[in-house]
Amino acid sequence: MLAAVNLTRLVPRHRPRADLHPTAAGAPDAPLRLRWLGTAGHVVETPGATVLLDPFLSRPSLGHTATRRLRPTPDDWWAWLPPRVDAIACGHSHYDHLLDAPLIARRTGAKLLGSRTTCSFARAHGVPEAQLVEIPPTGGAARVGDVTIRFVPSLHGRIAAGRVPFPGAVEAPPELPARVWHYKMGGAFGVLLETPGGRVYHNGSADLVDAELEAHDADVLLVGLAGRQATPDYLARMTRLLGPRLLVPTHHDLFFAPLEDGLRLLPGVDLGGFVAEAARLAPDARVVSPGYDDVLAIPAGDPRDARFHTWAGA
Repeated sequence: MLAAVNLTRLVPRHRPRADLHPTAAGAPDAPLRLRWLGTAGHVVETPGATVLLDPFLSRPSLGHTATRRLRPTPDDWWAWLPPRVDAIACGHSHYDHLLDAPLIARRTGAKLLGSRTTCSFARAHGVPEAQLVEIPPTGGAARVGDVTIRFVPSLHGRIAAGRVPFPGAVEAPPELPARVWHYKMGGAFGVLLETPGGRVYHNGSADLVDAELEAHDADVLLVGLAGRQATPDYLARMTRLLGPRLLVPTHHDLFFAPLEDGLRLLPGVDLGGFVAEAARLAPDARVVSPGYDDVLAIPAGDPRDARFHTWAGA
């Protein structure tokens, strides 16, 4: 019965509000460019590096996810990737953050950074050891081109009956293909990208460790929304600690269908409520809401002047 459920027929397509989607014509020309890949995935481009955050593009259906082994399907989505990838950072190791990352690393030669669980899956996929950067639970950092990628210890949101789904770690390369529950969380990190065009903080799961953020700040906050209501004062704490001037929601789409099927919101995510809360808690910041075919060009100076351009691959 579950395998027959097609959620895309039950959830309407979503178009970002015009006031949350400032646009500009022409090719994006800025020192920092972001493109959302759906779920918590992003492309971050600077003059000297291209970094992927939590890329997940295979997006099997809910029925497939629940009942079958999971395999990357790169022939279906490779065109959504940039021509060059220098590094891939995975904030935790659930399938909707990790499934496709090892294959992308193996094909592109990119560095893959993440927990021991992330690296265990990468080894199972045959990613060479020289490409792996294993991050200990206390965090760590690596330099790739003109970007410093900093892993900040964090927590995973409690999205399943008040609990973190599939806790634990994978200490050795697992058998592939794996089932959804084999993708253990493996520890959670926020990822801070320090770039020449500004500092971007990616919070791919809706929780945090306040003390770990006290020494950091960010110009741009990619703020995960799935399960945010279960974390007390989530947005208030994130904005108070990091002081971002640009807020970009992420992990708020229904991720059980290909990107080509269009943007649909996760049921219960309450994007409008997030926007209203952000206006109240961080009145000096701006919220922008991307679609799948957008490039967000962030200029030098004030990130609130960022504009969306149509992605050339759209």
